Amino acid sequence: DFAYQGFGDGLFEDAGGLHALADACDNFLVCSSFSKNFGLYRDRCGALTVVAAAPEVADAVQSQVKAVVRRNYSNPPAHGPGIVTTVLDDPELRTRWEAELTAMRDRIHAMRHAFAAGLDDRGVRLSAAGNDFVVHQRGMFTMSGLTTKQVATLRESHSIYIVGSGRINVAGMTDDNLPRLCDAIAEVTSLVGADFQI
Repeated sequence: DFAYQGFGDGLFEDAGGLHALADACDNFLVCSSFSKNFGLYRDRCGALTVVAAAPEVADAVQSQVKAVVRRNYSNPPAHGPGIVTTVLDDPELRTRWEAELTAMRDRIHAMRHAFAAGLDDRGVRLSAAGNDFVVHQRGMFTMSGLTTKQVATLRESHSIYIVGSGRINVAGMTDDNLPRLCDAIAEVTSLVGADFQI
């Protein structure tokens, strides 16, 4: 499942696990999504890559994939894949896309650092070891360590919406909303308690 390529450390760097899998396995599947790194959420655009050691294995898998595709959605919209193909096939557009992806990745990393620092400044520890885990995680989201009760209190008292598991959308953080978020988490963790999930 390869949904966030480019949002961790870079397009090539994020494929490290995939390269290790290719070195260790003769047959495997890779599900890639372009929803995030191309901003094509509504189009649910991606790819299924089948790697097989023998042509007969590839043919057998392809026949099964075709049957599943036909049963699930038959003819998916073509405009999302068309956008991805156009961008990746044009050297100038690909360079611009990679630069924009790098800018997003850098912004998300900066928000991770600012979030951890904002919590530190308020004396909030989201885990027994502190808040460094927020900085070291990768991608658009972070597991915060907030309990379901703390998440519910953030929603009810501060209109801050976080997934019940405590997963926070780091990409949605900005310099303007981060102080309010950190203040609310500081208040909620002091009122509801600091039973760490992480």
